[in-house]
Amino acid sequence: MELDLRKVEPQYRHKLVLDAFNKMKNDEELVVIADHYPAHLLQILSGQIEKYKIDQTATGDFILKVTKKGSKPIVAHISEYRKTGDIFTPIPVLRKDEYGVILVFFKAGQYIPIHAPDSDLIFYVLQGKGTAYVDNKEFEIREGSIIIVPKGVKRGIKAETYMEALHIVIPTPSAEDHEKVMGAAREGIQEVDLKH
Repeated sequence: MELDLRKVEPQYRHKLVLDAFNKMKNDEELVVIADHYPAHLLQILSGQIEKYKIDQTATGDFILKVTKKGSKPIVAHISEYRKTGDIFTPIPVLRKDEYGVILVFFKAGQYIPIHAPDSDLIFYVLQGKGTAYVDNKEFEIREGSIIIVPKGVKRGIKAETYMEALHIVIPTPSAEDHEKVMGAAREGIQEVDLKH
């Protein structure tokens, strides 16, 4: 099955993909054509895909191929996920309703906008340094730093250098909240209210 999202209004894209994906059988492939790197879709689908491949076309579009699967153990190396983009880049390792495991990559100066989701956060810095904004306070973070933030408490991250981190959320935020945070980062907004 193939879905071309380039002419679909952004607010309808995830629902269209999820509806198509949910109708698929295990081991079937879905091809998605998008006008930007499909990190959001990977995060939404990560606990349900056997494998994926992303290619960029000569015109700058992205072609995502995902194969549906059932649950099984994941053994991987961070180098298999490493990617940076124009804003912070979350790459899902596993997404379930109960929790999400995400590798996050930042170029110097990139950030996750301050927000207060209905998810607990465990954030472990693997490489680099930056600043964590937690409950209206700033904390210097570097390789080996761990941040644990309860749901409903404001949090944000800004990289001072190239940074890699393990980002675990319990439960996984909604696709709508994730899109609001990513949209704010794309627009240069430092803080986003998820309640409105």
